[in-house]
Amino acid sequence: MNTHDLLSDDGLAMLLLCSAFGTASPAPPDVPGPFTLSEWNQLARKIHASSLQRPGALAGQSAVALARDLRLAPDEAERIARLLGRSGRVAIELDSLFSRGLWVSTRVDKSYPTRLRETLKHQAPTVIFGAGERTLLSGRNVAVVGSRNIDPAGAAFAQEFAREAVSEGLAIVSGGARGTDLLAMNAALDAGGKSVGVLADSLERTIRTPEMRQLLLDRRVVLVTPYAPTAGFSVGLAMGRNKVIYGLAELALVVSSEHEKGGTWAGAVEALKAAWCPVLVRTSDDAPQGNRELLKRGALPLAKPHVPTVGELAASQSTAVPFAPVAQELFAVGET
Repeated sequence: MNTHDLLSDDGLAMLLLCSAFGTASPAPPDVPGPFTLSEWNQLARKIHASSLQRPGALAGQSAVALARDLRLAPDEAERIARLLGRSGRVAIELDSLFSRGLWVSTRVDKSYPTRLRETLKHQAPTVIFGAGERTLLSGRNVAVVGSRNIDPAGAAFAQEFAREAVSEGLAIVSGGARGTDLLAMNAALDAGGKSVGVLADSLERTIRTPEMRQLLLDRRVVLVTPYAPTAGFSVGLAMGRNKVIYGLAELALVVSSEHEKGGTWAGAVEALKAAWCPVLVRTSDDAPQGNRELLKRGALPLAKPHVPTVGELAASQSTAVPFAPVAQELFAVGET
């Protein structure tokens, strides 16, 4: 597969600037770190306002020219020039990535999931890596999230909801972690449906199991991560991928959440504040305190494990948090 099959010139520049992909691990101390999401959003505004206009136009520019055209400090311009200078090595790594059945997409590429870009806007990951059927990312998905150590009643609720979603032609999107995530995703697959896994750790390791490879070949699963394909697990990475789960979903169900701690709570609160999608919570008598507290923050109650209709959602949304607009992507997608 040729690099330009998935990455535009703008996308390749974004990959070079915003990802450590192609850098030796551990990175040598003199290698500049990639731009964080907030740093990229600031740089993107400077590129858009400059004569360069687009990220792809930065390629081949000297640090002196970048400092002049983008009104940057010399050290920041040098950082950009050195990151872009990795293009040869990254091209080789991309060929290897594609040969292993993985792919990459950036926020300015046509291959990037439309729902994720439109929902999260400037908070969408600059780069995502994946394996499997990419069209599932733009299909009709509902998210199911919850605790790793879930109670039997919660486990049954998650599984029944997943089966109901499959019967409605929906795919389940979740984090692929032990507990609620895997219970819901596996229930969907067992019912003949499809699943989207948003990973916080090694994508490469996950696709090596024979069972997962077969699911990928059958186009029943797609796996994505906003981190490098070899990244190991950390709590920070798990927290950071939460927004991708919500960003890919029409609605999300919180099966079980602790109160004011843990990734499930943090992700749900963030989603409610940003109004990324309707957030439902299980409201059975044995639901944990976190579920009840999320209702106070604008989540919608779900007493039985079924996918609510549009009318049912509308009737429940009188207490929802108002939508808070966020900035649009500055660059038109796929022009280069």
